[in-house]
Amino acid sequence: MSASIRKRVTFLLRLVLCAGFVTLAIRGVTIHDHVSFHAADSPDAKVIVARLMEERTNDVVVRRDDGTEESVARRRIAEDEGGQEMIERGLLTAFQQTDKFYVLLAIVIFAPVTLIQGWRLRIMMKAQDIRIPLWECIKISYGGNFLNYVFMIGTTSGDVFKAYCAASHTDTHKTEAVATIFLDRLVGLVGLLMVMATAGLAFSEDPIVRRIGAVAFLVCVLLFVGLAVFTANWLRAIAPSSLIARLPWADHFKRVFEATCRLTKHRGMVFGAIALAAILQTFAIGAFVACARALHMDFSDGKLWDYFSYIATGHVVAAIPISAQGLGTMELTYKTLFLGSHGTLSQLLCLAIWVRLLQLVWALPGAAVTLVGGWRKEGEALIANPEQPISDPG
Repeated sequence: MSASIRKRVTFLLRLVLCAGFVTLAIRGVTIHDHVSFHAADSPDAKVIVARLMEERTNDVVVRRDDGTEESVARRRIAEDEGGQEMIERGLLTAFQQTDKFYVLLAIVIFAPVTLIQGWRLRIMMKAQDIRIPLWECIKISYGGNFLNYVFMIGTTSGDVFKAYCAASHTDTHKTEAVATIFLDRLVGLVGLLMVMATAGLAFSEDPIVRRIGAVAFLVCVLLFVGLAVFTANWLRAIAPSSLIARLPWADHFKRVFEATCRLTKHRGMVFGAIALAAILQTFAIGAFVACARALHMDFSDGKLWDYFSYIATGHVVAAIPISAQGLGTMELTYKTLFLGSHGTLSQLLCLAIWVRLLQLVWALPGAAVTLVGGWRKEGEALIANPEQPISDPG
């Protein structure tokens, strides 16, 4: 199979999977409000579902499938197991009832995310002896986010752009610059897992949230152990000659391997980058939690940290390159974790929409970077002097 055919087949497969996940996520959702009521004034009478047109004190006005409207007394409305009236709010109602204050609060909370992301990228580049000014790193981060969230090509398209931009800032360490972009992505994942672990193990008493926190903590430990083994002296002694040399583009793989090993020489900078990743993810998830509050989802009984855990889990799943920008997979994760205990299906889908809109809003400044070419200034910031010590973590 040729490369072009394989690429088309992969694209079609991702498209089919995306459509499948979206279908599963939105199954059962309604655009308008619906009410379930008994056909007669008896709890044993047949239950009918009709569109809710107007809600009043003693009755509701409904429209049946044949277009006729009728008034239904409140006592005829069916009740769920918890004794609540079975009135299903649609997407339009969820959006109309959104609290604008919390939406604005979410926009403000999300503001520092890309700035911190650029700061983290600068630290990761410095660990490779590549000096890029902080402002340039911030612009590169905005440009990558713009490609991810506006064009929705996929979660890796922005990383490819950032790798190209970073490589343009050095003449001799291009492979290391590209490798660092993807190592920076791994650091971001570790920061997200740390938020999940902290929310589950330190603050929540919910068994599901604690289980998610334990898994996130275990994955973090395994990543650190794997990095320690991967960069161990004995492996470094045999891997380049016996393993990497057998691979295609062996020289590039060797330099990527060495770039990873070089990070262990600057542990302070790496842990600083991980700490920034955790702070960044806290701001981002906090903004998304504010969106959930704006949709009037259930925050009773100490459920605040459930949102940090569940929303972070949704983003971990969305990072798996199955569909463009995790379309469908994140919504399905929200549906699995939130539905029935924290909100209605309409609220959950609205939450996913608000999350994407929030990311989109703060990605728009990246248009100036990608479309105008503002990711690099001529003659600015090339490779640092290799003999100069690196001690500044910022």
